[in-house]
Amino acid sequence: MFLLTIRTGIKTVLIAASLHLLVCSLPAQPTNETRQLPPVTVEGAAPPSIPQADTSAATTVSGDAVRPGQITSVRDLTAQTPNLTVFDGNNDRAPKFSIRGLRENNFGVGEPVIGMYVDDVPYFDVNSRGLSLYDVQDLQFARGEQGTLFGASGAGGVMNITTKQPGNDWHGSTTLSYGDYNTESYQIGLGGALIKDQLYLNLAGLYGFRDGYVHNLFLGTHPDTQDTLGGRAELLWKPSEPWTIAFTATGERFHDGFVSTYRPGTFIFFVPPPAPAPPPAAPDPSPFSVRRDLDGFVHTADDSQALKTSYDAGPAIISSVTTHRDWKQNLLQDFDFSPVNFARGFSQPRIEQWGEEIRLKSPDSADRCKWLAGLYFLDNDLRANSGYVGGTPSVTDSDGQTYAAFGQGTYTVLDKLDLTAGLRATFDDRSIHGQVVNANPLSPGYGGPSPINSSADFSAVQPKFAAAWHFMPQTEIYASVAQGYQSGGFNSFINNTAYQPARSWEYELGAKSSWYDNKLTANAALFYTDTQGYQVIRINPANPLAANLLNAHRASSYGAELELTAKPVTDLELSALAGYTCATYDNFLDPTSGKQLAGTPISFVPEFTAALSATYHLPWHTYIRGEVIGVGRYHLDDSGLATSGPTVQDTYELVNVQAGYESKNFGIYIFAKNVFDRHYFNNALNFGPGSGATSLILQPGDPATCGLALTARF
Repeated sequence: MFLLTIRTGIKTVLIAASLHLLVCSLPAQPTNETRQLPPVTVEGAAPPSIPQADTSAATTVSGDAVRPGQITSVRDLTAQTPNLTVFDGNNDRAPKFSIRGLRENNFGVGEPVIGMYVDDVPYFDVNSRGLSLYDVQDLQFARGEQGTLFGASGAGGVMNITTKQPGNDWHGSTTLSYGDYNTESYQIGLGGALIKDQLYLNLAGLYGFRDGYVHNLFLGTHPDTQDTLGGRAELLWKPSEPWTIAFTATGERFHDGFVSTYRPGTFIFFVPPPAPAPPPAAPDPSPFSVRRDLDGFVHTADDSQALKTSYDAGPAIISSVTTHRDWKQNLLQDFDFSPVNFARGFSQPRIEQWGEEIRLKSPDSADRCKWLAGLYFLDNDLRANSGYVGGTPSVTDSDGQTYAAFGQGTYTVLDKLDLTAGLRATFDDRSIHGQVVNANPLSPGYGGPSPINSSADFSAVQPKFAAAWHFMPQTEIYASVAQGYQSGGFNSFINNTAYQPARSWEYELGAKSSWYDNKLTANAALFYTDTQGYQVIRINPANPLAANLLNAHRASSYGAELELTAKPVTDLELSALAGYTCATYDNFLDPTSGKQLAGTPISFVPEFTAALSATYHLPWHTYIRGEVIGVGRYHLDDSGLATSGPTVQDTYELVNVQAGYESKNFGIYIFAKNVFDRHYFNNALNFGPGSGATSLILQPGDPATCGLALTARF
């Protein structure tokens, strides 16, 4: 009752403040003021906050695209850069990235392939990146290994999210939206100078709610509801000209129902003889109609703090970012996927991170020689408690420390040729201890948990070499080669067994160009990646609640990417991007199935991604916008164990539209997403015949939605 009162109070404050801003911003009559343009989502130039990015394919998404009906969370970023797809994990608050044939494993197991920063705070794990996006300035993607430039970089690249920063003039904004499924969203932001030119404050908040998409026919409920509350505060201090000091604090709370996964085939929950097994469960009627005796829930909380210091010493700029994050989740689900009360699984992971990143770089005015050097430290403590209700749980503490030194320099020869060299050295210290359940604890023959107490070290030295030729003022071609790395770690459900690092060589050839005063931009890239020790997930045959990571001996991927933006006439903006990827195992004897999977496509790597958008400005500050996102065919499973149900997601397209009025201070628009209600699967788990399952368990993507939004700014 107390929490409900707090939530209601916060919601009331947000609504009242938003309505006040809306009323204050309404124009008395039509004016000829400069209109606030809808977003150009893809920009041709490399983002300025990613240093020395001329030799990497890079994309910027405008913060104006982060709003209801377009982008509201990390999981909405599919196809916003070529070959990027975001899949769900074991719930839709745990996104997993797939890019250029490198993909993260679901079920909260394994190492990230993308490094993610939000205002210099790293989010470098596979569990805690399901962030809501609001008050965003821009989102930047640099594809390919960036470990010589960033402390928290993955083999697939870096995503850098920047929120709006305060200045001397006070500014405010608010957005109210309502849509079907009783979707409500309230956002507000406020920032400005407390002391002119010295002390600044920025505040932002979000509250949102929606009913579930899935109908539980057995209970007559809609289990996958969502309830989101978040806030961010930044205090920025400039005591003197060379110094900048900032303290940021963010917090998010998600109270969600569990997404009831679709079971397309008969499911037999495996219990070894002589224990009686429940009767086989019939297939679910559809992806959004299931039969479960338990709705389940996923409650998640995340808070972080960061202290950022920068000193401009003239010949060099020195910066330090100290971060702390605390993330926890409480999950309960129906694990027999049926209306029979037989197996209920729970998971209660908690992550605490401490990090430090120090950078020393050349001044922004540097011309012929640009350089950067840094040190990085991350302490990641994952405490996990999972199992079946009524059974013995697995309780583990996985502790990891990462130490890295990195640097990169670019030197310009003859005014047109940039030569780049970089090096990174990484040392990872991993340990795990606790007790694990390696067999089904619901079986009468279950012998109890097993202790686990292991540690191991992993290391890598990663070089990078690149060259860029600026043969015309706004046109260049480049080539690069870099080594990618994903750390090893421990499988908590296989005693004293570690999975090994994945090491890759990444080759890229590309071109960037801008024409007619940036009215036309065109970027293109070709890539090839050769990976040793590719990390692959498999469900533990002895315990369906457990997942383990294996190493494929060798895998490779290659592909092409294209980005275009155009403004052929004053009121028309066009954007197109596309990426193609072919990713296969070259040598992988799967110990789970005993099959040689050489030549098999890697699961959750779409053959292509594509996005086309057009925005046309009409008279009286009105506009229309259309977007088509295409995702190519991808495999939902690559083990060959599934005996029924779909194992491939065919190509699908999502059509999104907007229309509205938008001036300098006020806007109103209607939107629709997935207009044609295309059904597709955004996650799958294969429990395999060894555990009694005869089909994949699938998680559907979002259905068609529509709504109305109001915005105000001052």
